[in-house]
Amino acid sequence: MADIPLVSPLFAGLFGDDETAALFSVEAEIAAMVEVERALARLQGSAGLIPQAAADAIDRELSGLLPTPAELAAGTAAAGVPVPALVAALRQKLSRPAADYLHFGATSQDIVDTGLMLRLARTLALFEARLADIVAQLSALATRHRATPMAGRTRGQIATPVSFGLRVAIWTLPLAKARLRLARLRREALVVQLGGASGDLGAMDVPGRAAELAGALARELGLAPSLPWMTDREPLRRIVREASEIALALGKIGEDVILLARSEIGEIRLAEAGGSSTMPQKQNPVRAEALVALARFAAAQAAALSADALHREERDGAAWMGEWLVLPQVMLATGAALRHAQALAPGMEADAARMAATATGGGGLSLAERFSFALLPHVGRAAAQDLVKKAAGLVRAEGGTLAEALSKLSDAPLDWQALADSSSISGAAAAMTDEMLAEIALLAHGDDGHA
Repeated sequence: MADIPLVSPLFAGLFGDDETAALFSVEAEIAAMVEVERALARLQGSAGLIPQAAADAIDRELSGLLPTPAELAAGTAAAGVPVPALVAALRQKLSRPAADYLHFGATSQDIVDTGLMLRLARTLALFEARLADIVAQLSALATRHRATPMAGRTRGQIATPVSFGLRVAIWTLPLAKARLRLARLRREALVVQLGGASGDLGAMDVPGRAAELAGALARELGLAPSLPWMTDREPLRRIVREASEIALALGKIGEDVILLARSEIGEIRLAEAGGSSTMPQKQNPVRAEALVALARFAAAQAAALSADALHREERDGAAWMGEWLVLPQVMLATGAALRHAQALAPGMEADAARMAATATGGGGLSLAERFSFALLPHVGRAAAQDLVKKAAGLVRAEGGTLAEALSKLSDAPLDWQALADSSSISGAAAAMTDEMLAEIALLAHGDDGHA
């Protein structure tokens, strides 16, 4: 690979997402830090910590002013953080005495972490909107196929008949829950950072007013208030963990789609499929494959962030830098996965006839549990299982169907053909689908304030 795939011009359509990438671009990072400096000056002016005239000048003169990455690169390498170079560049553009009061009593971590939270707020809002769209698309698909019989599979083997609607509802419920958790994160985990050099706001000389100032800055920026969290990185871990959970839930869809679209299974068709350089008959499930790859990547990166949870003393440069390497990649991967899922969901078409044939094919052996429970009231549990097991052996050895074999082995007053009818075997799955869809609808229209 000649480039980082998540932002590579070559691989952007596969692993990238323009909207998420824009929020994690260097320009967005600089803009967010300037936004924090302006908000801090406004707060300090109104609180009497710096002259009001200086605060007004900082806010006014920094509006629309963004140093270029090239201006900050050398300083960032030297200081290990971009804020000293940023503040120096901004002071050169400010009038006096405003320049002297820029960044008053703050530290680099206040600006970097709060600026990051601003960008994460916008990222989570984007993810929440995409999740709502995916949940709506999948809910409609599950509703259409609530009773469409298909083979349930456990451990790679056909188990009992279910419905395609139930499979889709199982995909959808975790995403509906995740959307509501994102709403909670946006209220609770997007916290302001304001601690000064070592976390006590000593340079601002505001004993006992730390929470008040943090709350005021949070309101100014639309974030949640918090006392300093310079070494308590739980808010970031919580956000990254949630993003990786979303990617994993989407990866589950990808895994199932890959299997259902296999040539020899063919239970779903995809509106979009990738071709082969030498085999023109192939229709590769590219978006589904990308969902799986992105899920694995996001989960691995989220684990790497957990390794950076140990921050020494009042600030740990190495652990902090580790976050910068990992966090954007998790968000980019999740954004790309959501983009793929948005395109994949409406393009899935079920082959209902093939699903039903698989669910009841092979002599109807997948109905063994259904027949066993039907026999139970007539012959008892042990005898019912023995009869069905013997009938299954006959089907494997001689052919025919399980219903036919049982009709010969048992005189129980049961309509075996009716029990085997494909239109009747997915009733329980349809009912479960309805329950899940009701829960999904409740989550989709629930009160975010009580998520």
